[in-house]
Amino acid sequence: MKDKFYPNLFIPGAAKSGTTTLHELLDLHPDISMSKVKEPVFWNNKKFNSYSNEDWSKYQNLFNTESKINGESTTSYMYYKSFISNIKINYKKSPKFIFILRNPIDRYISHFWWMKGLGLEKNDIKETIDRGEQIKVIDYDYYPKHYYEFGLYSKWIQKFIDNFGIENIKVITLESLISSRLETINSCYDFLGLKKLGSLPLISSNTTTKIKHSWLYHFIRKSSIGKMRYTKVAKFFLSQESIQWVKDKMKIIIVNWKTEKFKYEPLQTEYRNHLKDGGYNTDVKRLKDIFNYPFKEWKDFN
Repeated sequence: MKDKFYPNLFIPGAAKSGTTTLHELLDLHPDISMSKVKEPVFWNNKKFNSYSNEDWSKYQNLFNTESKINGESTTSYMYYKSFISNIKINYKKSPKFIFILRNPIDRYISHFWWMKGLGLEKNDIKETIDRGEQIKVIDYDYYPKHYYEFGLYSKWIQKFIDNFGIENIKVITLESLISSRLETINSCYDFLGLKKLGSLPLISSNTTTKIKHSWLYHFIRKSSIGKMRYTKVAKFFLSQESIQWVKDKMKIIIVNWKTEKFKYEPLQTEYRNHLKDGGYNTDVKRLKDIFNYPFKEWKDFN
């Protein structure tokens, strides 16, 4: 494809830190078009180097290409080497990157309970913290359990600085987005060279929920993305159109799956300190030095 479509803005993470809310708020600006699908997972897809013209066209259709800024938000981009290499190879001019970060201890807790709500975590959070397991982050095809590793922000962002320059990177925090919504979002617009807005509607996304019949949910979801063995056999008996029709129906079922809200208990100070002293304190200090910002909103690290 001669004219591939390249967004000029990415929100690569961090996971469980408000990326959905940021995506929706940025999309309110008249000069910004954020992708219709929040996480296209396009630039770190294993099939990236074999994309067809149709694949590129479908991706382009997620945006209003007449906008000054076209952006998308895929949190796994933050952790994939292939994302950085694919951007470097395809872009002559670096796109902009906005990272929304959250107190890494709170991010850890939110990530754990999110997995719990999905029925994918059977352990107790205190036991998980006590074990202190550090899992090497590798390319993942399904929901990841890298609770600790995803919160090592300076480690991941430094890779973007090294490859794209700090001038193309902006960091905001979920806490500042909550306490000073308009000021924080306007700082993003300013970073993108756009006019500031006078007001914003209240948007809150991705509240903690628990899904019902999780085993069935994951069976259908994995089937819809071709992760079940039987889906590989189906291509020998069904046409490509029929398979796509079934996948689309499954995705509708997943989107409308019944969930219920729940609140988890606050984590005791003992365990918060365990996470802080276990590596987050050092990483946050690096982050403060990199961006010359105190992150005072993260009270664990003051």
